Amino acid sequence: MKISGRRARWSLLGLACGTTALIGLAPMVSALGTPATGPATRAAGAGAAEDGGDLPALTLFNKVSLGDGFVQTLYATDDTNHPKVLAVKVDAAAMKTLPTTPTNDGQTCFDKDNNGIDLETDCASGHERDLWFPKLPGLPFQWMMFDWQRNGHGPSHVFDKPHFDFHFFMQDFTERNKIRTGPCNLVINCDDEKTAMKPVPEQFMPPGWGMPGAAGRMGNHIIDPNAAPANGGPFTQAFAYGTWDGHVTYWEPVVNKDWITTEKPAKACQPITQAPEVETTGYYPTQMCTRYSTAGDVTFTLENFTSRTAPDNA
Repeated sequence: MKISGRRARWSLLGLACGTTALIGLAPMVSALGTPATGPATRAAGAGAAEDGGDLPALTLFNKVSLGDGFVQTLYATDDTNHPKVLAVKVDAAAMKTLPTTPTNDGQTCFDKDNNGIDLETDCASGHERDLWFPKLPGLPFQWMMFDWQRNGHGPSHVFDKPHFDFHFFMQDFTERNKIRTGPCNLVINCDDEKTAMKPVPEQFMPPGWGMPGAAGRMGNHIIDPNAAPANGGPFTQAFAYGTWDGHVTYWEPVVNKDWITTEKPAKACQPITQAPEVETTGYYPTQMCTRYSTAGDVTFTLENFTSRTAPDNA
């Protein structure tokens, strides 16, 4: 699909893969009636019990459309109102109608050939939804960049299968939007790629982590090259740290959609490899989990939060 000015047309490749209704190729509208792109969409819902049997009752905070269903952010706190669980739920209706054509929804693109944006070749981030989290005491994460990647992305044989990206951003939403798209790496401005690739001080990253590269409107991604799927092991769920200008800016679980729908894990958890130090004092998760309910909903969580204190030189 190409976009040129205000006119758009479907490419033959896009039509061959099927069709999905898009509204102006813009972010979908939240269930609260406002675009899910800023604080105006923040509205904590009433306590919403989650059907994951071992989870505490989760409170709905933000909800946006995806396919014929919704993506939601939810949370639970301890007795002192500190974070206990952060969750992202993709309901059964959305799981059954995930957008397939075009591959990308046009939010992270760059016209490489100056002939109109091709949604199959000039874009990244798949189908993106931006959601918010409450301002809990000590919670470093402000908002969520959710991506449904129909065809996956590079590196080859690592993340090139259909999957979900969950960017739990600590970086301010406005500052994230200043990371420009361009012709380098994964649709990123070449000067901004250099900023994204600045090394993070050793104490703030797990030892030995590296790969796979920078992307527009995101920053760099760093993973464990000795863990699956980077080491050739099966791609089920993995974890990445995001960086920008020498700082960790987001935490990112990456989860294989086919694994979810085939294995239907009632509960699949793995520890999150921690850096020796954090730059900001707060409560940080030590475990990530994926749960598939009997109703077909999928809930992704960050759990087992622990208090960490930043060093004086952070």
